[in-house]
Amino acid sequence: MDTPPPPERVPTTAAAVPKFSTPIETNRFQRADDRTLEHLRARVEQLKSDALPADQGWPDARGRLGELIEALRDVTLAQQRRLRDSMAMVNQLRAILSNASVGIIITRSGRFELLGQHACRMLGYSEDELLGRSSRIIQQSDAAANDFGDRVQSGFRDSGVFDGEHILKRKDGSEFWAHLLARGVVAGDPSGGTIWIVEDISDARAAREQLSWSATHDSLTLLPNRREFESRLSHAMSQFAGRHLCAMFIDLDHFKAVNDSAGHAAGDDALREVAHLLEAQLRESDTVARLGGDEFAALLPGCSLSRAQQLAEQMVAAIHNWRLSHTGGPLQIGASIGVVAVTPQMADLAEVLHAADTACYAAKRAGRGRVVTFRPEQQSGQG
Repeated sequence: MDTPPPPERVPTTAAAVPKFSTPIETNRFQRADDRTLEHLRARVEQLKSDALPADQGWPDARGRLGELIEALRDVTLAQQRRLRDSMAMVNQLRAILSNASVGIIITRSGRFELLGQHACRMLGYSEDELLGRSSRIIQQSDAAANDFGDRVQSGFRDSGVFDGEHILKRKDGSEFWAHLLARGVVAGDPSGGTIWIVEDISDARAAREQLSWSATHDSLTLLPNRREFESRLSHAMSQFAGRHLCAMFIDLDHFKAVNDSAGHAAGDDALREVAHLLEAQLRESDTVARLGGDEFAALLPGCSLSRAQQLAEQMVAAIHNWRLSHTGGPLQIGASIGVVAVTPQMADLAEVLHAADTACYAAKRAGRGRVVTFRPEQQSGQG
C-alpha cells in the first residue's frame, strides 16, 4: 500500500489565528476591531457622566476582545450594585441622624464626617458649616481639647468606650455641659472613625450642683453650714505643715429680743446682715459659716493668733455699730467671740470646736460683746 502524504502543517503563530484568506480580509477585521475599541472607549467615557445605564451601550465583539468587554461590563455592574447598596445605607443613616432625638456625630481623624440635625441644633451650626472641619471648633480652648483627647484615649484603652461629661462651645460662643458616649465605628480600628452620642445636660447638672450646694450651705445666709465648716476645718487640720491655723466661735448677743420685738422676718434680715458683716472682715481664703440659730463660726488658715484676735475685735465692733431699723426704734445686737489657735497637739475636730465654744462662753460670762482666747485651763461649763 502506498504511504499517504503527511498532513499539511498549520502555522500556530498569532498572526495565523484567525486565518484569513486574503490581506484585504485581514484589514477588514482589523478595522472592525478598531471601531469596537473606539466604541468601548466612548462607553467608558459615558460611565463617568452616567449618560447611560451601566448595562446598556456596550459594543458587541467576539473572541478575546469580546471577553474583555464582557468583563468590563460585569465589573461596572458589580461596582454599581455596591455603590447603590452603599448609598442606601448612607441614606438610611442620614434618616436616622435627621430624626434621632439625641445628638449623633461621626468623626474621623479629628474631623466631622456626619452630623445629625439634633446635634447641629445643639451646637448652633448647620451641617455644611461643620462637615470636614476639625472638632476642636466646639472646644473651649486647645488646652481643653488636649485634655479631653487624653480622657477619651484613656477610656478607649481601658474599656473601648468613652463615657463622660465635658463642656462644649456653641457657634455663638456660649458653652454647655454635655454628656458624651463614644465608641469606634469599627471596634479596635481608630482609622474607621468614632461615633458620638451627645446630650445637653446643663439643666440636670445645674440641679445636681444646686442639690450639692444646698447640702453644704445655709439657705438663709448662703454661708457654709455646720457640716461644711467641720469638713473644711478637718481638712485644714490634716494640712498643717507648720502653718498657723485659727478658729472662732461667734454667738450673737441680744438676738432673741429682735425676734420678740420685731418678728422673725426682721430676725432673718438681721442674720443675713450679720453674715455680710462677718465676711467683710475676713480674707477670701477664710471661711465664715452659720452653725445654726444665731451661732456662727470662722476658719482662718495661715492666720496667726494675734491677727485672729484683731479680726475678732473688728467683727465685734462691726456688729455692735450696726442697727436694725424698726418701727419702734432701731434695734441693736452684739457678738461674743471665742478664738482658738489650732495646734497639731489637739486630738481631733471635736476638741477644737469644744475649745472655741468654751472661749465664747467665757466671753459671754465676762459681760458679752467681747473676744476671749482659749486657754487650756479655762472651764468648759456651758450656760
